Amino acid sequence: MEDAPQVRFLSDALVAELGEAMVEREWITREDLDTLRTRQALTGESIDRLAIDGGLVAEEDLLGLVGELSGVPFRHLSEFTIDPDAVAKVPARLALRYDIVPIDEREGEMRLATARLPTLATVDSIRMLLGLGVSWVLCSGTDISRSLKHFYGLGADTIDAMVERPEAEEEDTSQPDVADETADAGVIRFVNQVLAEAIRMDATDIHLEPFESGLRLRYRIDGILQEIPIPRGVRTLRRAIVSCIKIMADMNIAERRKPHDGRIKIRSGAEDFDLRVSILPTRFGETANLRLLNRKSVFMDLEHLGLTKSQQPKIEALSSLPHGVVLLTGPTGSGKTTTLYAILNRVNTTDVKIVTVEDPIEYQMDGINQIQVHAQIGLTFASILRSILRHDPDVILIGEIRDGETADIAVRASLTGHLVFSTLHTNDAPSSIMRLIDMGVEPFLVSSCLEGVIAQRLVRRICKACREPAEPDDTILEEIATHCPDRMAGAAFYAGRGCPDCNFTGYRGRTALLEIMLMSDEIRGLVAHQRPSSEIKRAALREGMTTLRRDGWNRVLDGVTTIEEVLRVARRDDYGVATG
Repeated sequence: MEDAPQVRFLSDALVAELGEAMVEREWITREDLDTLRTRQALTGESIDRLAIDGGLVAEEDLLGLVGELSGVPFRHLSEFTIDPDAVAKVPARLALRYDIVPIDEREGEMRLATARLPTLATVDSIRMLLGLGVSWVLCSGTDISRSLKHFYGLGADTIDAMVERPEAEEEDTSQPDVADETADAGVIRFVNQVLAEAIRMDATDIHLEPFESGLRLRYRIDGILQEIPIPRGVRTLRRAIVSCIKIMADMNIAERRKPHDGRIKIRSGAEDFDLRVSILPTRFGETANLRLLNRKSVFMDLEHLGLTKSQQPKIEALSSLPHGVVLLTGPTGSGKTTTLYAILNRVNTTDVKIVTVEDPIEYQMDGINQIQVHAQIGLTFASILRSILRHDPDVILIGEIRDGETADIAVRASLTGHLVFSTLHTNDAPSSIMRLIDMGVEPFLVSSCLEGVIAQRLVRRICKACREPAEPDDTILEEIATHCPDRMAGAAFYAGRGCPDCNFTGYRGRTALLEIMLMSDEIRGLVAHQRPSSEIKRAALREGMTTLRRDGWNRVLDGVTTIEEVLRVARRDDYGVATG
């Protein structure tokens, strides 16, 4: 199928029209146009890209104008569902050389996305190489770049330039090629691309894992590991890549038999990042884990935690108490520490002394005395807490209550007029009461000092760029209707299709599900008489506690997250009451 006659490709005449159109729309001045033409003559780059790169015109505005003049439509790539079969028909070298992303193939015609309007010669070359007719869509350069990395592999251009030998050939580090002046620079560039892409995608961890068949790269994004495609040729460079990371972390590159750790400090734009590097020896080489720490990207105020209108007053009330114990519960990685620091930030004023005991100190906060646990020298939670009480604190944060001694000191500190915050590992809010009693704290002490428990889980947010309606299962609909009957009229459900903005996962960012149990006279009586957690939970539900599962369904009905995410983190118990 031939391109429609009205479609025009890049030519001198079209470039001249484009320049005049920008002046007519007052996007640039006549002097700007003359400068762009001079730079075009010197560099050979088209004036539309020069205008975009120079910040004279917004890319979307200019691509829209190019679309009007050429007849090639400008669209957001998130509007399309990219067909993997179409991607497989376009070789990586061809896609990377021309910066094109195949979208789909219909009736012998391949639809291609590009950020640069091609010339007629380029169109003919691509048509001949593919053996297919082609049609075109203009998309932003960011969409094209992210899609190329996703479908053809991160660093594909770098690796292709370095690896010009059969893929089956193994790396021979005993006989380095002294004539290869680009190898080290290429490996450094690839590692920098891995780090930069992880920062761009808001990853918290980078995993580089060697296997017999090659090297696997994975990022932990929004709490979920996602495999990042990399070129197959990178398998021959896996030792060099790990050695490069070890050099950056000031580690011994000759030691390949033992686990060892290091740190890397890097900068991306205006932000500084601290990378904790852990190296482990495995059967097929060393595996590397890099934890990315950036306080600005993870620290939040209480107002920015995504709390609902009913949740925020409860947490503010708990943070304003003069004394007592407030617990946050949930598994590792459920955001407990982030929530605790948001609460501390609210009470961090000049008239309040706050002391924390942590292992490790995750965020540094001005105005707060933070103490690092060192169990090797006897500096434990319990030993530090005894000394803290002599420093006249108003608020104490205990990173985690791990044993009976720490629990007992925390409870007694609250009885002497201190507000104590800490974390526990339990499934839901009521279970934390039994956990404290199991640690040896007397029930009457728990009953008198505990003020509230917050159970927390994190769910991924639906990507706003590719959100679309979804049809839930009838069984799930029945459950949601049972929990939220007043919200089912006209209820709509959504899911993410997957696009460059969310790395084609359908999710971007996270929000917390909360189960907040405030202590009442009835609950304190049940605790003092050591009633089971199920009975305590029923009492809390009667008093208005919203379970994790129900909070999840509310977030689904708000269009924030998906049913699958709620099912992943919040389960139901045997008697039909949702737990965590």
